[in-house]
Parts: sequence; C-alpha cells; structure tokens
Amino acid sequence: MVILGIDIGGANTKITELEEKYYKIHHIYFPMWKKHKKLTELLRVYNSGNVEKVGIVMTAELVDAYRSKREGVEDILNSVERAFPDKDIYVFDVDGNFLEIDVAKKKYIKVSASNWTATAYFVIKDICDNCILVDMGSTTTDIIPIKDGEILAEETDLKRLMNNQLVYVGALRTPLSFLTNTVVFRGFKTNVSSEYFSITGDVNLILNKINPEDYTCDTPDGVPVDRKSCMRRVARVLCSDLEEVNEEEILDISLQFYRKLLNMVRSNLDRVFERYEIRDVVITGLGEGILKEALEGYSIISVGERYGKEVSLSTPSFAVAKLLENY
Repeated sequence: MVILGIDIGGANTKITELEEKYYKIHHIYFPMWKKHKKLTELLRVYNSGNVEKVGIVMTAELVDAYRSKREGVEDILNSVERAFPDKDIYVFDVDGNFLEIDVAKKKYIKVSASNWTATAYFVIKDICDNCILVDMGSTTTDIIPIKDGEILAEETDLKRLMNNQLVYVGALRTPLSFLTNTVVFRGFKTNVSSEYFSITGDVNLILNKINPEDYTCDTPDGVPVDRKSCMRRVARVLCSDLEEVNEEEILDISLQFYRKLLNMVRSNLDRVFERYEIRDVVITGLGEGILKEALEGYSIISVGERYGKEVSLSTPSFAVAKLLENY
C-alpha cells in the first residue's frame, strides 16, 4: 500500500508516494495565491486505489488569497478532504503530532507552517539528534536547532523570525532589492531599484549555482530562464539594459548580490550557534550548494548526498510520509 506525504507550500506543492522502500517524488510549481481554488483538482490526480494514508504539512495558509491563517488552513484542508474522500488523512503539527482533519482545523495555529517540523523529526530519527537543521528552498531558509533529540525552535513563523530561525531568503524567489539597496558599480556606491525586476534565481543561474531546470518559479518579466534573460533582469535593477551594462559588469553585480545572500544566511546561523553551540549542520533544500558556501567552517551533513537530490528538494513531503509510515 502507498502512503502519500504532501507538502502544500505557497509556491510549490510537493508529493511523495512511499511504498515500503520505494518512493516517487513529484515537485509541482503551484502558486497558491493564484490557484488555491484548483488545489483539489491537483491533489485528486494522486488518489489511486493503492493509497492507504495521506500525511499533510503546509505553509500555504499564509498566502494573500486568505485573510487569516484560520481561513487558509480550513480552505486547504477542505480541498484535501475533497481530493481524498475515501482515505485516512493526518495533518502533522508543530508539536510532532498527527491530527485528524477536524482537530487540525480547530488547532489551526498548530498546523500552520508545520512542514519544517516534519523535516526536523525525520532528521532526529534518521540522521542526527544534535545539529542545526538548515533548509533553503525557493523562498525561505529555516534554521532549526536540535539538541539531544529535542527541537528547540520556536513554533510560529513570527517567533522564528524574531529568533533568527526563519530567514525570508531563498534560492529563487527573493527580490534582489531585499538583499541590499546599493551595489558598487563603476567605482560608485550605486542605489538599486526596488521594483520587482529580478530575483535570486537570476543571479544563481548566472553564477551557475543552480541549473535552468531548478528555476521553477515564474520570472518577474514572464520571459524564460535562459542566461541572457536572467542578465537582462539583473540589468533592470540598475534601471538599465544589456546595451548600457556589459556582461562582465552583470557578473560582478550578480556576485555582489550573491555574497549578500550568503552573508544573510551565515549571520543568522551564527546567532543560533552562539545560543546553542551546536557545530554540526544538516543541510537540505534547493539551496544546498549555496548553504555549503555560506556555512563554510561548520561540520556539514547533506541530505542530498545521503538520499539524493529529489529528497533534498522535497524533504518535508518525504519526511511526513516516512513519519506516517510508522504511525
């Protein structure tokens, strides 16, 4: 029988089909702020006769299609129920419990942004019980301290933002102007535009930190993800184009933004390390390669190297399926 682990994110929905030692992972770009009404249709595709149990984690309750987390959780879980009307559905919460849907709706805060918790429990069980878990996805970076098998992170996104455990930078979707408002250009400290012209996916592709197939989100201008288009988008951050700014200058600007990304992740992890003095770091997510550069000097354990790239890209969905397997 098959166990489904489903991670419903704001930008991506990831589904793991787990059958004993075998698994298949589906990674779907599905912007919930635009497509939340089609979630049932998406999920229903995976409701085969072999499915025995369904495990759910989510972060999509925060998208601006919903007025509140309560509304988001309820709508998402209603969609899940419609997609799997004949299956046992369990929602993983931030305390490490599986809740039935009716309970999860009442305890909506406990299941809001719960995907990192599933990853943390999986790491404790299968990888390391004294570490800092760092997961960089397309949009955010989670920094989760784990000591003696106990998760020491705050439970809500708000509190994690306040304690360096959630950094709103990712490998793809972060606007470059969030990283810095100036770059050095032709010897001048130069202001950059705060328009939504370019994102981290552009500089990471230009610098070969990700592959074109990894750039799965919408581009700011709706143009494809080829290298020249990425360079054109970076030029726009200086209110310019590729006739006004040359390739060498684009590479230099991209490297400056990239170093800001590294520094932002590193400085937050250093603060968590100072509190807990945990040197081992487990990394996962689309940004594993970026994290290796940012966290040089720490003892790094890579989920991608242990389990493969697909598991690293979709760790919460894989984790919740594995946890539900033993529930």
